[in-house]
Amino acid sequence: MIYKKRKILTGLVLGAMSIGFASQGFAAEIVNDDKIFDMEEYVVTANRMPVKANEVAAAVTVIDQATIERGNYSTVSDVLRSNNVNMSTTSFASYPVLNGDSRVLVLVNGRKMNWSHLVVSGDDNAINIDSLPVKNIERIEIVRGPNSALYGSNAVGGVINIITKKPVAAASTTVNTEFGTWNSQRYTLTTQGGDDDVRYLFSYDKQKRDNYDYKNAVTGHEKEFPYSNIDKEYESLRLDKSFGADTLSFELERSKQNDGHGLYLTNPEIPTVYGDGTPLQTTDLNFALTYTWKEGSSSGAGDYLRLYRNNEKSDTSFAGAPYEHDLTTLGTQWQKSWKLNNKNALIGGAEYISEDINETNSGAIFQRGAHMTSIYAEDHWTLIDGWSLNFGTRYENHSDFGGDFTSHVAINKVLSPQTNAYLSWGQAINNPTLKQRYANSPYWIGNPNLKQEKSETVTLGLNSQIDKKTNVQASIYSSKLDNALDWVWDTNISKTVYYNINREKRRGLELNTTHKFSDRWSLNTGYSYSQIEKNAGDNGQYTDYIYNSRPNGYSIGIQYTQDKWNADLTTQQVTGRNTKVYTDTSYTTVNLNVGYQFNDKTKAYIKGYNLTNEGYEILSSSVGRGAYAMPGRYFVFGVERKF
Repeated sequence: MIYKKRKILTGLVLGAMSIGFASQGFAAEIVNDDKIFDMEEYVVTANRMPVKANEVAAAVTVIDQATIERGNYSTVSDVLRSNNVNMSTTSFASYPVLNGDSRVLVLVNGRKMNWSHLVVSGDDNAINIDSLPVKNIERIEIVRGPNSALYGSNAVGGVINIITKKPVAAASTTVNTEFGTWNSQRYTLTTQGGDDDVRYLFSYDKQKRDNYDYKNAVTGHEKEFPYSNIDKEYESLRLDKSFGADTLSFELERSKQNDGHGLYLTNPEIPTVYGDGTPLQTTDLNFALTYTWKEGSSSGAGDYLRLYRNNEKSDTSFAGAPYEHDLTTLGTQWQKSWKLNNKNALIGGAEYISEDINETNSGAIFQRGAHMTSIYAEDHWTLIDGWSLNFGTRYENHSDFGGDFTSHVAINKVLSPQTNAYLSWGQAINNPTLKQRYANSPYWIGNPNLKQEKSETVTLGLNSQIDKKTNVQASIYSSKLDNALDWVWDTNISKTVYYNINREKRRGLELNTTHKFSDRWSLNTGYSYSQIEKNAGDNGQYTDYIYNSRPNGYSIGIQYTQDKWNADLTTQQVTGRNTKVYTDTSYTTVNLNVGYQFNDKTKAYIKGYNLTNEGYEILSSSVGRGAYAMPGRYFVFGVERKF
């Protein structure tokens, strides 16, 4: 099957190459026309420096501010899911999956948000991306594939960099109110202002909702998911102080949740949940101080020195037993760029991260810390005849594992101003969490002999604006990961134990197209394929990973704009799942967002989710099918006013 998909993509690459060469004759006409995909746009995350989209040798998705504002999204996971990013979701958390892998590094303005600890039940690699506020986001850059050479541990499946808004001097305030199904409520405030010297941007977001209803995918009966209520609060603040061409920025993000904590359904038909109703009380508080000099200079990127601190405190219980943790990360980052000549740009940097874990689980105390010191360099060359080359390496020394090098190299060909094709190879590393190695709780015993996960990935892809109205992005990847981590319930001691398996293989592809029919109508489609195989023995035989949540993913989005109206209809389908762990081989969801702009300051909108009232789950569970049942049909109505 994967061989056939490779043939298809290879044909697309070759076809786009021929289109690219043929289109050179009318390139000037296209460049001056309004484009649905701007190949002149600059992307930062893929190379740690601003590089034109048609010179980036990676599978990159950029979600800009206009898209975010049009979608009226409530959470970061809503933004990603609506733009064809695979999201694993429970009743209390969401985390991204790239290239079929949850080992994804999440950044905010380049700051690492991941923890060396279990913070989302069911996946040790996951970070609850909905602990980050959405109202202050300028854009989101998504880079699929290994990026440890640039960003260190955790970047196995890819990197998601959330870039926040810079405050502007012109004073403005925006308020927003939403109401909807299950007594959902949301209130937001965003205000900014200042002068050419000092500027500020503050946002506040309050969200509440009662327990949601779901449809049992097996029986078709509608039930209420106990303890699925949410109560969240977000604040963010950014202060910028100018020193000529330099800037000193202070950033703060705070989120507080007092949600229900029905972890999963132990019986979807009754229904009963694992959990005793004790709320999940979690507070995240992040600070960063960044000095950026020569911002916007001829070097192509602002050089910076950053100090930051992330902290998460959580207090709840599991099956009646008290549980709490206090996690702290302290980080220092320095980066310097050099534009050596018109063809060559170099970025280098250093980073120090210290992590501390304090956990109390049923009276058992777990305290541990680790630190990492890293240096890295990334070199980007613009060669002749549209060729470009970038390669980079990173040395990271971990207090537990010692030093490791990770490297990557990629070559890109600009076939025309509208088309580029690329081939890349990269290494990645993923350190076992401190809890996986050292835990000692009533349900979990650490394994200090765990080894690091190490992978190599090859990616082939293209981006092409075929004509003035149509854009295609495609990539295919193959990855091999040694010492993959897995876990087992040890019946002899009645505890979870982690161990390394021999190897894990991942293969897949991503295909996305966008077409603008007219000034009113546009269409985007997407397809993803993911195959995961594991080898846990010495016989060389691989077995399919039955917990693969999205073997085949399809998405269709239709956008309509006329005068003051806009509407987005999004359909997503997943097929090919294993019914040993999922209630069905496939599921389909349909969402609708309709907005009306009264004037340049006031708009109203209505959002409808799961309009077909599908009974489905995104995540599987070892306790039984349908444990993570997703919400049924629901609606949200909102009004936004600018002052």
